[in-house]
Amino acid sequence: MVEITEIIEDQNTQDDVVADVLAEAVAETVAKAEEEEEEDDDEGEAYASDDEDSDYDDFDENETLFERIVALKDIVPPKQRNAVCNAFSTTVNIAKSIFSKGGSLTWTIATSALLLGVPLSLTILAEQQLIEMEKTFDLQSNANDLLGSAPQQPVPSPAAQ
Repeated sequence: MVEITEIIEDQNTQDDVVADVLAEAVAETVAKAEEEEEEDDDEGEAYASDDEDSDYDDFDENETLFERIVALKDIVPPKQRNAVCNAFSTTVNIAKSIFSKGGSLTWTIATSALLLGVPLSLTILAEQQLIEMEKTFDLQSNANDLLGSAPQQPVPSPAAQ
């Protein structure tokens, strides 16, 4: 049977010392931050209520993305808006031009391939069929020559015996 016993170390290890030092430093930092908040709250208590109300008045939960973009009109200067608009328009026009010219080029290549490639492939196919027919006729004529040139042995007649 196995017996489990707990081993307790009496000496502080290096990790425990570091953890204690860090805990003390965090506690001091939190205490200082709380003191500063209390001082700030005491000084600006009159202004805090006005700031909080105005922040919540400007926020609309039902505001759409389009409304937010339209609101940027007031933030972005007209010069920058025109620059962005011109850059976007130029990009759109270049994309349209590329797709238009690319489509025309694709159409030209496809129709040229069909007009030149299909008759060429049909001609090549007909030529291959003609070659195959010639090979077949040559084999037949060779077979006929072999059969025709075979020596004929006279069949013995019954009277000759």
